[in-house]
Amino acid sequence: MKVFIHAFGCQMNKLDAELAMGALRRAGGEPTENVEEADVILYHTCSVREHAEERVYSNVGKLKFLKRRRPEIVIGIMGCMAQKDRGAIFERLPHVDLVVGTREFPRIAELVEEARTTRKHLLACSEEAPVDEARDPAVRPNRTQAFLTIMRGCDNFCAYCIVPSVRGRETSRPLGEVVAEARRLVDDGVVEITLLGQNVNSYGKSFGRPGVLVELLERLDRLNGLARIRFVTSHPKDMSREILQAVRDLPRVCEHLHMPAQSGSDRILKAMNRKYTAAHYRELVAMAREIVPGIAIASDFIVGFPGETEGEFDQTADLVRDLRFQNSFVFKYSPRPGTAAAKLSDDVLPEEKKRRNLELLEIQLRVNREEHAALVGREVEVLVEGVSARDARRVTGRLRTNQIVVFPGGEELTGKLLRVRILSATPLTLVGEASAECGTNERPPATP
Repeated sequence: MKVFIHAFGCQMNKLDAELAMGALRRAGGEPTENVEEADVILYHTCSVREHAEERVYSNVGKLKFLKRRRPEIVIGIMGCMAQKDRGAIFERLPHVDLVVGTREFPRIAELVEEARTTRKHLLACSEEAPVDEARDPAVRPNRTQAFLTIMRGCDNFCAYCIVPSVRGRETSRPLGEVVAEARRLVDDGVVEITLLGQNVNSYGKSFGRPGVLVELLERLDRLNGLARIRFVTSHPKDMSREILQAVRDLPRVCEHLHMPAQSGSDRILKAMNRKYTAAHYRELVAMAREIVPGIAIASDFIVGFPGETEGEFDQTADLVRDLRFQNSFVFKYSPRPGTAAAKLSDDVLPEEKKRRNLELLEIQLRVNREEHAALVGREVEVLVEGVSARDARRVTGRLRTNQIVVFPGGEELTGKLLRVRILSATPLTLVGEASAECGTNERPPATP
């Protein structure tokens, strides 16, 4: 049974696709990157933005011709879009056999077998099913890096966000279970783990221990063989001094936060139900940089939220200029059915959303150009992720602060921590040459 899986969207979707592939491997499946030869074709989907859904409908729509030639294949849609649209997917794409929601993917092997046997449309979108996090450590795209889910769902109900509707309320995995999974991954060759959750800062709240993220980081930091630990995503309202002190004090925890601001306007933040002000966000960034010298902070922004004026957008632009993020992910607002914001008038014109999007990205590019230029001539610690997709004579890796670096090398360097001297830079990439190998818990000099 050849299985093709394509995951759209966030890191958690990609990890869920890995877990689904592990379940199918245990049932005799083998992965393939060739959709034409696959016996099972699965798309793990995202519903955060309309554009992501339309890409899925377009990709799966084209499969109707393959289904006509090979009616025995199983085509399935999984994840957030499946949870949201459910049976409507069969109406729009009648050649789809299987629709599997965000909590049912661990049963994917039995669901695929049922679809193959009955040849009927099969809908599996329970909102109550417990999620079995069992994984095959060998199923991951990178041998030396892994995502690890520590919690699912979200209790924040941001006005624009569909996540609470499609992924449910917040639940955290037991601390010991997370540590045990991390140990198995490290034993299988993983040197960098990224902890995943819609809001990792509130990890432990569902079992009565809010703030236990720090203890989890401390326990993971003691795992021999693990070189780096990251965690995403952090909601500003739950960021604490204790978490930042852990980033400072634990050698394996990287000095990098993904802490979405979404807007620089207090009125828009209130309309978004974000539960903080722009001034509070600025104070958090200042505190982070005081406690953790050289920390890099990435952010998300939505432009064109209902009612956003030009002056309110300017406040967001000022925030990006002033705080000099390591990266900014900028999105044009699109209404999501079932969210509070969907009841508001989507009154910012599409061309204005596009202009604001491009303006924020240009500000971020200027920041990157300046910050990267300051690194030229310095030696930095790089974890090699693999051979560059653009040049087989070079490898690509990342700093602890998440900037991308490329330099000469081969596949044998994957997973190694190297000292690299930066020779040149673009706004998106640093270019260097390796100078030495370094230890797994060495704290490098702070990045300016």
